[in-house]
Amino acid sequence: MLLHMKALLCRKALIIWVCAFVSIASAHAQVASAQAQPNAAPPPAPSQPTMLKAGVEHSETVQPLDPKLMPGRRFDPNAVSLGAPIDEWICIPPWFAGTFEVNNSLVVQFIDYRTRTQLAPNRLEKIYRTFHYGHQLDSNGRVWHLNRCPYRNSIETERTVQYNLIRSSRFLHSGNDSVIETATGPALVVAKDTGVIARSTTIETFGRFESAGNGIRKTTSIKGFSPAGTPEDLIVRIEQATMVEPFAPDPSTANSFARFMAQRQAQRQYQQMQGAKTPQGTQATPYTQATPYVQDARTPQGTQGTPYTQATPYTQGTPAAGVPFIQGSPIQGSPRKGTPMQGSGN
Repeated sequence: MLLHMKALLCRKALIIWVCAFVSIASAHAQVASAQAQPNAAPPPAPSQPTMLKAGVEHSETVQPLDPKLMPGRRFDPNAVSLGAPIDEWICIPPWFAGTFEVNNSLVVQFIDYRTRTQLAPNRLEKIYRTFHYGHQLDSNGRVWHLNRCPYRNSIETERTVQYNLIRSSRFLHSGNDSVIETATGPALVVAKDTGVIARSTTIETFGRFESAGNGIRKTTSIKGFSPAGTPEDLIVRIEQATMVEPFAPDPSTANSFARFMAQRQAQRQYQQMQGAKTPQGTQATPYTQATPYVQDARTPQGTQGTPYTQATPYTQGTPAAGVPFIQGSPIQGSPRKGTPMQGSGN
């Protein structure tokens, strides 16, 4: 079963990052072409990228990479410790649950912060990718998605191995109007023959999902940072995903979900007991759910909602290996079966 889960993760990782590599390479080619024009005016300073939701913006800078992850250093993936994976259950809207297929991706914005170049190419790319959300159903008929992080994935090319060390993955918002997911972590390209890091960066992604007909409209913004933590480039794309399979509970996540629901019920009972003990003349605040869908406890300041996700340590197995790096791909979504991970792609 574990080998089957790993195989699914590797296959999904391949789809995500190969498509992303083609996208970012095309964007850089367009920048080079624009700069080659002899009469071209000096490029303006890049404007702020498209915002996915009020209060949701990319970081200006990120923490510099660990010196051990810098280009020129030898990299041993088995020596990297990301910490024990944590299970976080998120209640998601019904339209967001299922398996979806993407066949085209529209690149609507590209910013190169190093050359101060900005393009709005509106270029349609032919791609193929599937992604999945939703793992369990509660007694009230609500769908829950398992977000498990941190994790590592990688993929091999002819001469390199590309590693992604996904250290943060979370849902900023989940409601009837939209779902917003973010992920970030170092991405390394390592030469096979020497084991030396050829390129390293940090990638930060935001994905906004909205219901659209019989599928999902997805807007994704991906920002890449240098090893020093300064911005390098950013790409924004829009995709229409069609549902190809309806939601079905995933048996491999049943134990984790049962633990989560038991902890959640115990928390509610404790809060109700505390309310019953409130001295006369004071007003108790019982445990309530302001929304049927979760907003992570780390929801950006200015938004409201009662978070009811609970992180529980995951101690069974290890994250699968499988995905490359490159700017232009979010790390969002989950494989259809087996150990969930973030990684649907862009």
